[in-house]
Amino acid sequence: AEAKTDQLNPMHEAVDGETIFFRIENNATGCFNTNEFATIINPLPIIPLEDTITLCLDDLPLIIDANTGNPNDSYIWSTTVNPSVDNSTSPIIVVNDASQIGEYTVTITTQHTNADNCENTKTITIIESEKALNVTATSTNFTDPNRITVNVSGIGNYVFTLDDGEPQASNIFENVSIGPHTITVEDLNGCEPVTTDAFVIDIPKFVTPNGDNSFDTWHIVGIEQLPGTLIYIYNRHGKLLKMLSHTSPGWDGTFNGQHMPADDYWFSADIVQNGESFNIRGHFALKR
Repeated sequence: AEAKTDQLNPMHEAVDGETIFFRIENNATGCFNTNEFATIINPLPIIPLEDTITLCLDDLPLIIDANTGNPNDSYIWSTTVNPSVDNSTSPIIVVNDASQIGEYTVTITTQHTNADNCENTKTITIIESEKALNVTATSTNFTDPNRITVNVSGIGNYVFTLDDGEPQASNIFENVSIGPHTITVEDLNGCEPVTTDAFVIDIPKFVTPNGDNSFDTWHIVGIEQLPGTLIYIYNRHGKLLKMLSHTSPGWDGTFNGQHMPADDYWFSADIVQNGESFNIRGHFALKR
């Protein structure tokens, strides 16, 4: 200021606690004087609300909390959709049902002793949604590749996850492995996720009786759900090696106590499912 150097821009963005020096000069005489002042920047109150908030129809009432945690802050709400909330001075408001969805505006004022009060305003939109309803899963069995289709109802925006996989928008899962599965239906608007179980019944393509607890015996996966089903296992020459019922633990790759060699083996399965009977024939590999 004394040397008239490093002049600030006409629009200077100050920071809290900054010292500003200034110079006042008489244009006619060139006489001048300098002085200084400190800036005090009081922050606006931070409103801890998202732009859009979901009212879940299965989880009422919806409590909206705009509390900043600052005891010096005051609140005022305005809305045209909920008379009980309009002009409320509480940091917390309650939305009781879907008839009260719409826009809500809150203005928060922070009182300061060293300057004018600071005021911040935010408008939020409340939308309605709900968790998935009437969730059912149906599988196509004995088709290879297998498929699971998930059926739901509800007004939410849903995505579907099979086991620990990635969520997908489609309610159909293709090329699903045989056996039990868990399906999660999630509402993208944030309502509670729903899970359901599904089971794919099919015939394994191999058996590995090596004691690792993975396909150590051969049987239809899900056979316990097919009471009355009978399966016949043959070698490549057509010799009957084993007959399995729906209560059998499965074939362990032996015949008369002897280990059968690694090879392809054939089966004929008389399936009983949902009151209907049909036959499936095919082959599988015995691996050692």
